[in-house]
Amino acid sequence: MNQDLVTPPHVKPEQIVDFDIFAEASLQDNPHRGYRALHATAPDIFYTPRNGGHWVVTRFAQMAQILRDPQHFSSRELTIPKSNSDNVMLPLNLDPPEHTPYRAVLMRHFDRKVIAAMEPTLRAWAARLIEPVAPAGRCDFSENLGAAFPVSIFMELLGVPLERFEELRAIVKEYFSRTTNARYIELQNTMIAIFTELAEERRRAPKDDLISKLLAETVNGRPLTLQELQSIGFLLFLGGLDTVANALTFAFHNLAQRPDVQARLVAEPEKIPDFVEESLRCFGIVHQTRIVKQDIEIAGVQFREGDMVSCALPLAGLDDRCNPDPDRFDIDRQNREHIVFSTGAHLCIGAALARAEMRVFTEEWLKRIPVFALAPGVKLDWRAGQVMALMNLPLQWPT
Repeated sequence: MNQDLVTPPHVKPEQIVDFDIFAEASLQDNPHRGYRALHATAPDIFYTPRNGGHWVVTRFAQMAQILRDPQHFSSRELTIPKSNSDNVMLPLNLDPPEHTPYRAVLMRHFDRKVIAAMEPTLRAWAARLIEPVAPAGRCDFSENLGAAFPVSIFMELLGVPLERFEELRAIVKEYFSRTTNARYIELQNTMIAIFTELAEERRRAPKDDLISKLLAETVNGRPLTLQELQSIGFLLFLGGLDTVANALTFAFHNLAQRPDVQARLVAEPEKIPDFVEESLRCFGIVHQTRIVKQDIEIAGVQFREGDMVSCALPLAGLDDRCNPDPDRFDIDRQNREHIVFSTGAHLCIGAALARAEMRVFTEEWLKRIPVFALAPGVKLDWRAGQVMALMNLPLQWPT
């Protein structure tokens, strides 16, 4: 371990693991496999001095306990290393009960009834993107489909012009990669500026889109302020421009290697929701961060005020203590448990939309391309960090 990496005095020597969530060698060829190895090689909760120093929680039970305890673990700082940015995401950077009115505002636009009404739009977008590539017999799925599908839907829902797709994808991909703190804050400001520009346009000329609807929203009996709208828009950009794209790409990377599952889903399309849920369990992408605001001991670990904590949500679904034989991909699995969308007060607002998008896209893909595989001879480019991704996914199929 480098001598300049300092750990706080309350961390025991046996709790220290030199582990870099961005650059660890074990994460570079497949981050899920790299993280899964921690269950055999590291304590359930360990401290790494990398990236400013932080705890890493690897087990379902302790993650759930931490994420459901805003008294001791605050979401006011969500980045590792600490950004110390003045920009906030509402409601994600607020703890209950302050976050509740803002969460209620967003939930009105992302509840199950709203998402169910969007299904024709989801199917139309899936067909629009899949049908041009189906005759070619090959594609790079990651950006052309895995990202294009959910991001286009999000942009249309929010009211962002589709011609800004490449611009916004470039911003968010850089944001979730390793960068300097100054650049990190610069990218935040860029996203907020873009949302502000769009909000000002909608003030002048409202449309039937989410930005216009947010401008008409109230919280605690008053209209949302510009700063509140900017903070909500910042959160929506980060949630809508990258996460489902990564979840869908990981799911199809796995499905491309399982002809038996492909055949099963074609024959029994009613099992596609189970495929989606098992994919979410096995291939989570987001690591949920908290900062300790009140000292507490959990499982022999002394969490002290100011400590940063990373809950490795992808590992929760791979925990053999709650999912027997967790490395086995099984769409018939009973009582599967995961917290890929987090848990507690900050359960992901977009969870219902993400599930619907993954289900509908898989249904529409298998109608047109029932058999497919990984294209040979291409090196895959993985991204570790707080939001994991597969940056390319070459697929091929018979035509």
